[in-house]
Amino acid sequence: MRLAVRRSAGQIDWEPTGFHTDQHHRRTDQNMPSVVIVGAGAIGLSAAYHLSRSGCEVTVIDPAPLAAKASGHNAGWLIPSMSTPVPAPGMMGQALRWIMKRDSPLYVTPSLDPRFVDFMLRMLRSCTHRRFREGSATLSKLSADALAAFDELIADGVRFEMHEQPLTMLFTDPHKVEARVNDLELLDGKLPGFSWRHMNPADLRKHLPALSDKVVAGIESEGDRTVDPTSFVHGLADACRKEGVELNLGSSASLVDTGRGVVVRVDGETIRADKIVVAAGAWSNRVLAGIGERVPLVSGKGYGYDYPVGFGGPTKPFYLAEAKVAITPLDTKIRLAGTMGFTEIDERIGFTRAQGILGGVNDYFAGWPEVADAPEPWTGLRPMSPDGIPYVGPLLRHPQVLLATGHVMLGISLAPVTGRLIADLVMGRTRAESIPKLLPSRF
Repeated sequence: MRLAVRRSAGQIDWEPTGFHTDQHHRRTDQNMPSVVIVGAGAIGLSAAYHLSRSGCEVTVIDPAPLAAKASGHNAGWLIPSMSTPVPAPGMMGQALRWIMKRDSPLYVTPSLDPRFVDFMLRMLRSCTHRRFREGSATLSKLSADALAAFDELIADGVRFEMHEQPLTMLFTDPHKVEARVNDLELLDGKLPGFSWRHMNPADLRKHLPALSDKVVAGIESEGDRTVDPTSFVHGLADACRKEGVELNLGSSASLVDTGRGVVVRVDGETIRADKIVVAAGAWSNRVLAGIGERVPLVSGKGYGYDYPVGFGGPTKPFYLAEAKVAITPLDTKIRLAGTMGFTEIDERIGFTRAQGILGGVNDYFAGWPEVADAPEPWTGLRPMSPDGIPYVGPLLRHPQVLLATGHVMLGISLAPVTGRLIADLVMGRTRAESIPKLLPSRF
């Protein structure tokens, strides 16, 4: 079903100067800050929207069409209940065990690049129980306000496809059920409107398409949502234009340190701005290279398929735990998304890797999908930090430049929250030192 417009309270409790939803007002004086945003994905456009509504003059630059990259190629899940870091205890061991399996859902593309090796070592150090708990707490703070932020966008007139339905997680391994229950118990009482329950065998038999006999358990949860990510990006872009944001698509931007500040070069033109926001996803380091900056960042490569509706597919969202596949029914398609490959920037389609998603789904559903009739797969490069926590905030050596990337699989979920945080940082409503666990300087 389509989600009705509703507003709900909630804010991130970093400190008293943090998020304030009543701060979105337009300034009319002559000292409006000017901001250039590099990146027109969900994060960049969310920042543009909130900055413009705060009174800033905003320009967004991106060489690609809207929703052409990871912001349009993802599962479309708004999932506060799954806001945990990708680096988790045992994750790297599993990736190494699967390194020779060409269709595995988790893999590492070997590289001798010292920066890639350094990243993987940093990520390995993040795969401890203590760091996983700390990272989960940080992401939970961000995610607690996520759904309310989407409600505010809708109430403001931003239009996109969004659904609220129970999410069913299916398991073929009973040990995985125990691990998920442990994660859910940590969330009890922390996410507004969230609840979950074990599914009994009768519950499981009600699902269509029919489940395979490999499925041993299920957990159903209420309180997460799904969106069509392409419609979300286009809806944000339309809202930004109405707010007076200039969208410069089809142009590449580079940063230059003039010695008196950082400027943006676009098609031979120099643009000066009070603040520059780099929200270029997996390409962010390429943008930062012009000013000699870099953060640990790799691509988390994912794949997906869009099946037409009406061919016996699911009518509500599923997560297939062991296969790591998300199934998202939307108005015009049923989206299958999965895999996580730690790699350098590479947008080529690995068909064997992509088809691993379809094989994984067949382990859970009897006869769906029809692999022989599969549509063309797509890929998206999700920007990832070593600890799985996004980079949000100013650079230490170039505080005029703010970074907003590294959201991995939570880019859509956290886009409005991140955009509002960027606006609060630019406008001085939040101090950078109040969010140390998000700052680029933490590495």
